Amino acid sequence: MNFLGSKAYAYPHFISLGYNSCITCHYNPFGNGPINDYGRSVSGTAIASRDFYDENKPEELIASETAFFMKEALNKHIKPFIGYRGMFYKSNLGQEGSKVEFINMQFDANLVVKFGEKDQFIASGTFGYAPIPRALQNTPTGDAMKEYRTREHYIGYRPKPNWGIYFGLMDKTYGIRVAEHNSFSRISTQLTQDDQAHGAILHYSGPTFEGGLNAFVGNLATKADVRTKGFAGTFEQTVFEKNRIGASFLSQKDDYLKTMATAIHSRSQITYGTSVMVELGRVDKKPVNGTLTRKEYYALLQNHIKTHRGLYFLNSVEYFKSSLDKNYRVRFGPGLQYYPFSKLELRADVYNTRNFNQEANSRDRWDLLMQIHAWF
Repeated sequence: MNFLGSKAYAYPHFISLGYNSCITCHYNPFGNGPINDYGRSVSGTAIASRDFYDENKPEELIASETAFFMKEALNKHIKPFIGYRGMFYKSNLGQEGSKVEFINMQFDANLVVKFGEKDQFIASGTFGYAPIPRALQNTPTGDAMKEYRTREHYIGYRPKPNWGIYFGLMDKTYGIRVAEHNSFSRISTQLTQDDQAHGAILHYSGPTFEGGLNAFVGNLATKADVRTKGFAGTFEQTVFEKNRIGASFLSQKDDYLKTMATAIHSRSQITYGTSVMVELGRVDKKPVNGTLTRKEYYALLQNHIKTHRGLYFLNSVEYFKSSLDKNYRVRFGPGLQYYPFSKLELRADVYNTRNFNQEANSRDRWDLLMQIHAWF
């Protein structure tokens, strides 16, 4: 199980620093994937710590060192990017069945090409290591999967700065893209690290409103019967400058299952460096050849607190309930996120998962996760 993200900088909680829209720092208008030149500068001068820099070193020099391998961009049209994530994972803390392992979650190379008088044309492609999901390991489906593949490739055209259209393999537009791929908001909606789909995305970003519509036909690299086809959309409205409230929908089906999901969500800057995100959703799942609909309900609350430049405290609380089960699950966990300098993130989280059942008692589960994330 991958508890943390496999994409570089899928961090919507940085609304705490005044960045309401993902397209400010990303090539992909909804986040994930490589960051642009401005995003690189922000990562070094607003997000990362100065603890390991000389106090007299100018911020402009730090910003210049955020470029690819600390080199000044030789060509403004070609932007390479390399990212790695690894995770130390200790499950069932204090229990007899506790296990320890190190997981290489990501090792990607990406190339972005921009062209046109105002860089209105873009092409982006990512190729790299993608571990087989734990649930599919040692199964016929898992054995048929390749560990090196592309998770994202697309072309885009922005005729105006405030809107654009994109075609290719991308994440679906729905909800808040939190980095934790084991979040109930990602699992229930089937929007985890390997659920990208080929399709088209229309994006609009105005002074106070942002939205996207997504039509998709599934991942063409997978078998035809499990390709999810459908539509999705997400919309956010800025309220009182530092708050965004929104709604999302998702309708998709393959040869076996129909899924309909809706959510309301919000992201708010409480003070500079502190944010709170909330998402409430419902997911209806109905077998294509069946009559019984499974209704799932989830909730996510996550805060992000800047203690000083480069060091952040996180806390997540999640809820999940299925209409077919009498029990419900609650998960919470504190975490620390540290950027000692540009291009390096260290993170540690402790998760507690509880199953509440009126008919039986179950023991709490505690897990420890420690992550290293480097990019160039």
